[in-house]
This record gives sequence, structure tokens and C-alpha cells, in this order.
Amino acid sequence: MKLNIKELLDFLDDKKDSQMGDANAIIAVLGEDLNASAYKHFRGGKVEILNDSVLPGTNKGKRLDRWILDKTNNNLFQCEIKNWAATAIGGKSLKSDASIEETKKIVEYYWKRELNNNLSSKGEHPNGVTKVLLKMKLPDKHSKIKVQPLLIYWMPISSDIDGLHPLSVVSVKSLHLPMVTEFSKLYVFSVSLYLRQLYKNGKGQKLIDIDTPHFEHRIKILNKLGDK
Repeated sequence: MKLNIKELLDFLDDKKDSQMGDANAIIAVLGEDLNASAYKHFRGGKVEILNDSVLPGTNKGKRLDRWILDKTNNNLFQCEIKNWAATAIGGKSLKSDASIEETKKIVEYYWKRELNNNLSSKGEHPNGVTKVLLKMKLPDKHSKIKVQPLLIYWMPISSDIDGLHPLSVVSVKSLHLPMVTEFSKLYVFSVSLYLRQLYKNGKGQKLIDIDTPHFEHRIKILNKLGDK
């Protein structure tokens, strides 16, 4: 499915042409497909999004959103996807043609907000974000592969000092979280920053072609509901 990068950025990052509830409704249908597939696109299609559920291996416990297999590096990413857009509580608008300075300010705002909330050492853990650091039960076909935690956000966010790299890495130890985890690194990917990298303020790529199997399935259901 081909999506217009500028329209995505304007709609999700700038609240353009958006009425109350629009972004949440669109994200509910498209969000996880969009964000996971954007990471696959970022990796040049060299990773595979698995269909297996990401479960804790017990009857109770937190689950995650996607497994992403990196065959080249023999890694399996257990992914938590956060579709938070500018319309979310505390969200900040950022235009598709924003300057580097404007983008850095928003990126820094979101990263500090996460450090003071979801990634704060003073909070309760695991929460809806730090659950990505809980080791999930591996799919049977990949039971002997190295696992890494990956947080995929829509919003422009990065732990890097310059704040413009779509993919950044955080030392889990540096977060001082009051929870047990076997992971030493946390990978953080921003879909918004990646699309901005492609778009280049209108001078770069206009469209992105991504896989949206769940979205297309939901559209078929909606079409059936409208059939007479």
C-alpha cells in the first residue's frame, strides 16, 4: 500500500484537517501495520514481520505487538508499538516542513517526557512501555535466536543528542528501572523521524510503499458491512 508521506505527517504530527477523534480512529485501524512496516522499510526490507503472537508464556502477563526477525544479524526483536500522535494527551504539533531546530525541540520534549513518565525510575514497572523489557516466549521456529527489545513510536523521539536519527539505542542500566530484565540495550525507533528523513521537507521521497495486511483485512470487513 502506498501512502503519502506529507499527508501522514500533516495528519498525525500537525493535527491538520483533523477533527476530534479522527487520529485515534485512523490509528486504531492502521497504526501497528504502519509503524512495524515503516521499520521494515527503514531496514531496507531485510527484516521479516512475523505473524506469531508475542506472549509471555504464562496464562497471565503482559503481551507485546510484533516479532520482527532480523535474519542478517540473527536477531529477533520483540516489539512494543506506540501509535501516539500529536492529538494524544500532551502531544505537540510539528509541521512536515519543520526546520531542524524545531524538530530537535519536539524530539527533546518527547524524550524528556518519556524519561519523566514511562521510563522514570520512580514509576511502577513494568508499565505499558517498559513491558518491552520482559522476555517473551519465543516462537517455536526461532527458539534459539538472540532476542532484543524494540520500542516503535510514531511520534518524533530519540535518545540521541542530535535528536534526528530514527533509530537510537538506550542503555537499560542508565534508566535505573526498578524491575528485573535480562536486556542491556533498548532500541527506540521513530516512524515520524524516518518519514521526515525520506521526505526532506518536500525535496525527497513523496510516497512510502508498506505492507498493511491487518489494515487491508479491516477495510474488507468495512466494505462488507456497507454491501447491500
